Amino acid sequence: MTRKHYTKILSALILICFTSCENVGSKGFNNSILSLLNVSNIGTQTNEHALNSTAVDSTSYSHSLDYIGSEQDRRIQLGSKSYSGTTDRIFVDGLGREAYFRGFNISGNTKMLSDGFKPFRNTADAENAFSLLGKSAGSNMVRFLIAWEGVNPSADTIDYAYLDAVILQIKAAIARRMYILLDYHQDLFSRNLFNKGSWYTGNGAPAWVLPSGSYPQESCGICFTWGQNLFSNEAVRRGFRNFWNNAPFTAANKARNLQTEYIWQVGKALSYIKNNLSSQEFDYVLGLDPFNEPADGGMEGLTPAQWDNQKLWPFYYKIRQTLDQSGWENKWVYAEPMVFWNTNFGGIATGGGYLTSKPGQGFVFNSHFYDAGRLSLDTTGVDNGTYFKALDEIRKEARFLDIPVFLSEFGMKLKGVGAQDTARTISGVYQAMEISDVQQTTKTRFADFYNPVVSGTEWHWDYYYDNHKEYMNGNTSKLLTSKDAWNDEDFSAIGSYGTKANMDFHVLQRGYPRKIQGSLMSFYYNTIGYDTWNNVFQWGAIRPTETGTSYFGDRRFIVVIWTGKRSDAPTEVYLPPHFSGSDLVLITDKTIYNKGIPTSPQNRSNEAVLIPDPNRVSGSGNILAVWDDLDSDEDPENSVHFLVAVDAAGVSYSESLLSSIQNDLKTRVLVQKKSPIYMIGKMTYGGYPSK
Repeated sequence: MTRKHYTKILSALILICFTSCENVGSKGFNNSILSLLNVSNIGTQTNEHALNSTAVDSTSYSHSLDYIGSEQDRRIQLGSKSYSGTTDRIFVDGLGREAYFRGFNISGNTKMLSDGFKPFRNTADAENAFSLLGKSAGSNMVRFLIAWEGVNPSADTIDYAYLDAVILQIKAAIARRMYILLDYHQDLFSRNLFNKGSWYTGNGAPAWVLPSGSYPQESCGICFTWGQNLFSNEAVRRGFRNFWNNAPFTAANKARNLQTEYIWQVGKALSYIKNNLSSQEFDYVLGLDPFNEPADGGMEGLTPAQWDNQKLWPFYYKIRQTLDQSGWENKWVYAEPMVFWNTNFGGIATGGGYLTSKPGQGFVFNSHFYDAGRLSLDTTGVDNGTYFKALDEIRKEARFLDIPVFLSEFGMKLKGVGAQDTARTISGVYQAMEISDVQQTTKTRFADFYNPVVSGTEWHWDYYYDNHKEYMNGNTSKLLTSKDAWNDEDFSAIGSYGTKANMDFHVLQRGYPRKIQGSLMSFYYNTIGYDTWNNVFQWGAIRPTETGTSYFGDRRFIVVIWTGKRSDAPTEVYLPPHFSGSDLVLITDKTIYNKGIPTSPQNRSNEAVLIPDPNRVSGSGNILAVWDDLDSDEDPENSVHFLVAVDAAGVSYSESLLSSIQNDLKTRVLVQKKSPIYMIGKMTYGGYPSK
């Protein structure tokens, strides 16, 4: 029975009672209504699945999973939420739920001429790779890389065969319910600027937009990493300057301008992609990242603020117009800041907060973050709270721009040790995407109650890791096959054609909320990972009182806190394959399940179900769906709710202990509005209590 029908019946029954029960007192009136509705007050209910710690009635609830994959479920829109005077822009689905995304960049293989500047060599590889991605990581989104050189190989020419191949690969991801951020990828502007004998290469612009004689002989000088080309390679720097200045050049006997040519082919590609996806498939396309990692090439006397306002954002406004003209008016420009805006090494960060007018609703603030300090000279180990400051800078800039936030690249080279430990670094970034303590003037080990969660895509998922066949810069004596096969990078999360993890699989497989029934206050996933030396790192626990016992610090768990009810569809939490579904202990503000969560709705108040992740291959993770049904005294706008899901494989908890934890959590979260997420172990920085 829907709430609408229930309300109509209740109104009718009240009218009957008023007309036929005139002499009944208030208690009698209530009992008469309950009798007519066949409802009685029931105390704590225990069954084979759940210990429900709130008063439950026998009202029939209509809890269905039929919405999954519906138009309202798959369509993503923009919304906003406010807490304690702060407003954040968010993604919401057509059912009113907040939406969050986790995934990978697919992939660095797009930089390869040998594979035609596509993520995959063929559609069969794409289908297999996306099946493995869904199974191994539970990704619901990918940043899908394409190349200017692939789309527009010669003047006035669009390679529609290239786009056809790309579209089939995009369809393979969408068939597995993965959202698409289309990324026009470039690094060092173009491979066509580099000599055959160069130590480095690039990707992006086709040769025909770089006329001979217009660029100097390329040289990086004394370089230790490929990124130094952005500072010392004049050919690369000139390419960027010409792009931002829309420099004139001649090709195919016609006068042209560099940026104008770029925007022309973007429009052609976007129109073709939309026209060759069904409307249902196009719902899964979120937007366009039009230019990976913008570099200035030399500010030519401009300040960073002037460069943002006069060079970078005018380009994004042109791209916004192009989307509107290409049938992408309801998709977003994922606008990246200047690549060095928040770099944490060398004093080269340009900072943010410069745009003189807000960009408006057609944009997403799309940052990257790599720990350049630890990738170079910083020897400080990665422990608890390492990246809080870095992610708070990203949140702050999104708020300044008044648009949603997204982190489209982050990661660490493989087999890193010490300060560069791969598992610790990546886990630390994910931790900071989830929680923070920026609101605290005196540091505690509790996370803040409200933390705007950052969606993101890790760099990267290379299906052909260690199996490339790329002649670097066309040099037949320099065949690259190992690692990422590009500028000696070694970042792919997987190897062996997606069948093995290149890092601790507990780090690769992470739980996260996909949809929230109300407004998300915070969430945290406790990894329990293993570093390069096979040492366990565990950074979180649940402490439901200020100074009392901490729980679950040695377990993998996820905690989600939200306010209000914006939808009748449930909160959805993804749990990875190694997270034992049969041993799942769930504590919410209304219900306790001490293992044995049902696999289909029982139509009980405030229930939960655990189902296999839809549209994924066997052996993939699970979806925990939790319904909040409005109680009689519940504020649909401001009520606070929580869930704590614990992998309790090999252990058991008494129901009295779980009830005690639940009661303490109700006080801390619902009444005090404080976070129970408690940081344990070594903190990276000082100022915290010892334990």
